Amino acid sequence: MLSLRGIKSISFLLALALLGISPSLINAGSHEAIVEAAKKERTLVLYTSMTVDQMQTILNTFKSRYPFIEPKMFRAVGERLLTKIMTEVQSGRYEFDVVQSAETQAYFLKKKNLLMRYASPEAKHLPKDFVDPEAYWAAVYIMPNVIGYNTKMVRRSEVPRTNQDLLDPKWKGKIGMDPTKPEWFAWMLKQMGDEKGLSYMKKLAGQELRLHPGLSLLTNLMASGEFPVALNTYLHTVEEIKRKGGPVDWVAQEPVFTKFQPIEISAKAPHPNAAKLFVDFMLSLEGQKIIASFSRVPTRSGVPTNIPGLDRLNYVVDEMSAGDHFNKNYELFRKVFNTR
Repeated sequence: MLSLRGIKSISFLLALALLGISPSLINAGSHEAIVEAAKKERTLVLYTSMTVDQMQTILNTFKSRYPFIEPKMFRAVGERLLTKIMTEVQSGRYEFDVVQSAETQAYFLKKKNLLMRYASPEAKHLPKDFVDPEAYWAAVYIMPNVIGYNTKMVRRSEVPRTNQDLLDPKWKGKIGMDPTKPEWFAWMLKQMGDEKGLSYMKKLAGQELRLHPGLSLLTNLMASGEFPVALNTYLHTVEEIKRKGGPVDWVAQEPVFTKFQPIEISAKAPHPNAAKLFVDFMLSLEGQKIIASFSRVPTRSGVPTNIPGLDRLNYVVDEMSAGDHFNKNYELFRKVFNTR
């Protein structure tokens, strides 16, 4: 079971050693020096996949701490965000300072040498699994995949929890799924073996899943009664609707397949010092508490989430290297579930 307990820090240098980060990777300059340099930059350009209202809340607090920095945000998800970055790079433009998105995007950008090394002093409060040993990224929150359900349409005791439960004929045409998220599919094939895994997925496809792109849309449709169950939605998406009074809840399919969201600085950031301040803020206790207030699961040790049962989940975190096979898995996923 993956624990979210942070690495105990005796000193900053010792914490870096425990994380496998060489002190030579730290960009020179004290916090005060970074602040003074950021005052001259005056701007922060952020690319993010977090919802606009949530990120704006974070940026508002960040700006209250550093009023001399004017944040600019662009929001997109998945391939759209990555395509924007690559289009800019190919035309010789390096417009973003910081990007916060899924681990597959971070993995790709690192391979393309598009990220800057920066060992944030706040990283010592994160588990080793959520900090790049070469200091190119650090995770700001995790995204456990859960099975969401409409509490007005199905009792908790009846919600399908196992792979076999999902194949029960009574769920035919009643399960929603996002056809743009192949990561769980790929992870299941790896766990079950290709032959057995593909056989299972074909049977699951025979359940006539209700396919809707976008987990927010999928979960809201479930909440409105379009179907009773949503497969592989994010825990925080269900919790956000639940906290607003929506008739939804979730159950975990053990072990819990979990993605995460790193934050990184551009290798050619126009405003690198403002970028460092923002990364530090996102990983700080204050920033992580704001993230927790959105029903998201922060990575920093000791930050409460107020989500019942969260501490009992058995997480299995997606591997960064899964990004190497994303396109192949996506095509196979689309073929099996006929999403072309």
